[in-house]
Amino acid sequence: MPSFPNYKRSKPQAEREHKHKEPRYHTVAWRKLRLSILQDAPLCVHCEQVGTITLAQMVDHIEPVRLGGNFWDVDNLQPLCNSCHAVKSGKESKV
Repeated sequence: MPSFPNYKRSKPQAEREHKHKEPRYHTVAWRKLRLSILQDAPLCVHCEQVGTITLAQMVDHIEPVRLGGNFWDVDNLQPLCNSCHAVKSGKESKV
């Protein structure tokens, strides 16, 4: 009987996606704050500015933490959809 090589199965897409290196994103405190922001403002603020209604999936730091933004400051957080967050993050990575 033929034997098949032992291939390691790849993880599902969701598990392969970027795991954030910042440990604060993995805390209960962050999850509660994130949920609170999304419950208070469930729509993407960038989409709203152009007249589009899109549910937010991300909570974004307006001023990136790596550039001096306060991680826990509610005034430094905004709800964004995945698309707007990707565009914003792409622009910030060039800074």
